[in-house]
Amino acid sequence: MVTEERVEHLETALSRFMERTSVILAAIHEDIAEIRASNARTDRLLLEMQQQAEKDRQQAEKDRKDFNKRLAELSDSMGTLIEDMVAPCGLRLARAVFATEEPETCAIRVKRKHPIRRGEWMELDLVAVGPTKLLLVEVKRHLDADKVAEYRSKLSRLHEFFPEWGTKAICPAVASVYLDASVIALLNREKIYGIAMGDEVMEVVNLGQF
Repeated sequence: MVTEERVEHLETALSRFMERTSVILAAIHEDIAEIRASNARTDRLLLEMQQQAEKDRQQAEKDRKDFNKRLAELSDSMGTLIEDMVAPCGLRLARAVFATEEPETCAIRVKRKHPIRRGEWMELDLVAVGPTKLLLVEVKRHLDADKVAEYRSKLSRLHEFFPEWGTKAICPAVASVYLDASVIALLNREKIYGIAMGDEVMEVVNLGQF
């Protein structure tokens, strides 16, 4: 009889334990479900924030390019605007292009008469001279393949007008407020540096790309 009572008591205790365990497990499952739901909401929020940040970045980039395009259009009626923007950056641009040496001289609007054909002149928008290198910047309000070809033709006659630079390595560059990706690709093929408006100042946009 005592054994039966003990067994009955044990069964009752076990039943209560199982009930409590079931309640605890149910609560744990609810907590886990809530945590997963919370994590999912957090992931969605982070993804939305990342997507919005990327949209904001792309819009800011588009706004900057649109501004530079409008500035390039305005420069047509504003004479030397681009030259005035490039000139203050001349030494810094030369350091970026030269890489291994410092520029010794930097000047804008350098003009010289041909030593034999006295009616011919060559004008260089910006020149930076280093010990062994020479940066020649041609400023263009609008740039296309024809103007790049014209610049190449001009460079081929450089030593006729400036024979003292005959031993220096020429680093040709063209500058404009805005350079389209297709123009940059053309400059890379021609091994000509492209200079355009960056976030704040004029920058070499294809440094190290050829």
